[in-house]
Amino acid sequence: MSTSVTTVQELSEAIAAASDGIDDQARRIAKASLDLLANGDPVTPSEIAARADEPEAVVLATLKGWPAGSVFWDDEGRVVGTWGLAIPEMGHRFQVEGSKPISAWCALDPFLIVPAIRRTARVESKDPVTGEPVTMTVTPEGIKDLSPASAVVSFIAPDKPFDSDVIASFCEYVLNFASRESAERWASEREGIILLPAAEAFEVGLRAWSKWRSPNAELQPVA
Repeated sequence: MSTSVTTVQELSEAIAAASDGIDDQARRIAKASLDLLANGDPVTPSEIAARADEPEAVVLATLKGWPAGSVFWDDEGRVVGTWGLAIPEMGHRFQVEGSKPISAWCALDPFLIVPAIRRTARVESKDPVTGEPVTMTVTPEGIKDLSPASAVVSFIAPDKPFDSDVIASFCEYVLNFASRESAERWASEREGIILLPAAEAFEVGLRAWSKWRSPNAELQPVA
């Protein structure tokens, strides 16, 4: 476990750098994909194109051009997972109000996605050490109804661009814990782990992908 003091700003900058390289057009396509996928059903490239206001051929080429493993497809050529959301079950239940439940890839993803699509979501995870449920409502502005209130999030700072192994190299280290005690037990067996209270973890997500909302926006710390 890392004993150095790592600030929210430093961690968010490392995550932002690892996801750098997406231009405005690809950002619109990614946001459209997430917004549609958050409804809980597979999404066709034509639906993404209509939402992003981009030609379908451009959308398909963009989706196919992202690293292998960053877009999940079904047998009918529909998107069932990308950029932190997936219909197949993963470790974190993610449900936008009025939509079907799907999954987030890691504990950070709701803090990136909800501010990007501007839709509130209910998130449910399990502490990997104790099995205790960790639940929260994530809004574009922050976290509400966190249970237990002692929940913390584990991180590992990426040191290279996110690629096809992002789930194994990053997501599997970014988890929700019911308490700092259980998180420290888990972190003690691993190198480079950073633990943050859930509110600070939300700010990491808000800052890391603020460019999705407004590339030049200056964000203020979340209370």
